[in-house]
Amino acid sequence: MEYPLSRARHGYAYRASGGTGFFAAEALDQKGGVRHGFSTRLGGVSPAPYDSLNLGWTRPDPPENVAENFEIFCGAAGVAHGDMVIVNYEHGGTVLKVTAEDRGRGFEKPPLPFCDGLVTNEKNVVLVTSHADCGAFFMYDPVKGAVGLAHAGWKGTLARIGARAVELMQREFGSEAGDLIVSTGPSICKSCFEVDLELAERFADEFKTNALFTRGRPGKAQLDLELAAAIQMLEAGVKEENLTLMHACTSELGRYFFSHRRDKGDTGSMAAYIGLI
Repeated sequence: MEYPLSRARHGYAYRASGGTGFFAAEALDQKGGVRHGFSTRLGGVSPAPYDSLNLGWTRPDPPENVAENFEIFCGAAGVAHGDMVIVNYEHGGTVLKVTAEDRGRGFEKPPLPFCDGLVTNEKNVVLVTSHADCGAFFMYDPVKGAVGLAHAGWKGTLARIGARAVELMQREFGSEAGDLIVSTGPSICKSCFEVDLELAERFADEFKTNALFTRGRPGKAQLDLELAAAIQMLEAGVKEENLTLMHACTSELGRYFFSHRRDKGDTGSMAAYIGLI
């Protein structure tokens, strides 16, 4: 089955704020009741090659720099630092429900169990994920008043972490997939993401389409993670007209983004966030 995605939204909104900025989905902004965004590398205090708004605790950047960068991030995003809870990612498919008791986990409180996705229906909880080429799923249920956020590299995408987040919102909050407003975030694009042909064929088998990859050098292929993200959301019941694909490549847009692949691992991290207003 092919997915032309003619009814989906394509592209992103860019919001400059306090010397930095955020990539966002207009559909989520227009719906109201939620704040969200995907950070850039601009406006922080970290030195090269983590310049300058590095939000990755695992990078060889002094932790005081990262802490100050998160203060800048919170001020620009308009969220309270104490309301944030961040995934403890392992490039897997685990999604957890979090509550007000989890605020501060991964910051001034111990981290969550390993997970790459979070959901909540509490207004004073801001979900956060880390990125440096891996994609994001932003999810908002305006009917039940719930949100979800997931970090999705190739492993998480293949494990259908976006669909798993939808399923958890259905179980925990009574969400209907057809009510969800969903967007992908910036990620490495097909042109920049070369993988082994064997891996590309695993994606084609999982998502039942060869449109996910193009053969390249011998034994290699260019893999489209964003299309795989879209397919799993449609198959989970999200309406195509409620889906946004940002088409913002972290590798190509070096002014705005860190990129693990482009920078050969010596780079910083961005962060995505979503929370109910």
